[in-house]
Amino acid sequence: MISRSRYPAPPAMSATSAALEADASAEGVRSPAIGAPMALRLKVFLTRGKLDRKLAVGGSYETTDALALRVRQLTDPSKRRQIARELRGVVEYVDNRKSGAVISSVVIEPAAVRAGRETILGLAERIEATDSPVSARGVVLARALLTDGSSPLYNPHSERTVSEAVFDVQDALGGPPAPGFDAAAA
Repeated sequence: MISRSRYPAPPAMSATSAALEADASAEGVRSPAIGAPMALRLKVFLTRGKLDRKLAVGGSYETTDALALRVRQLTDPSKRRQIARELRGVVEYVDNRKSGAVISSVVIEPAAVRAGRETILGLAERIEATDSPVSARGVVLARALLTDGSSPLYNPHSERTVSEAVFDVQDALGGPPAPGFDAAAA
């Protein structure tokens, strides 16, 4: 029997392994997960929600390899750019939205977003600025602002305004705010 190739076929990847690889190589940038043992990457992939909740609470906690890898993933420049794009996307959606009925499973509160427009854009700049470090806790809170249904971006009955929520994220990120982020105006 003659082989068609001089090189053996690569082993088949499981769906989970493929998802981890795709997650690790987003946007063609070397991910912080590259080089970490596959078992650790899998553990972080499967427990990222729990790890994120631990980081969101803040305070002191036992640092583990899984938590350290999750912190590297969250503070990676490609993840920061993704979150900044999503924040800008919320503002752009509201700016381009026509009044009338919207059929969607996600209902953004246009009035709340318009009221906090400048603070949202300032937060996007701050998160994206690679010249200043950010805390993983701040990134987790920014993601929660975008994904949590009780966030003032989506909940018209939220106890906090969008600007108040953004200020909480800004405080958690640490360091000075981005240029153009005017706390007094928000």
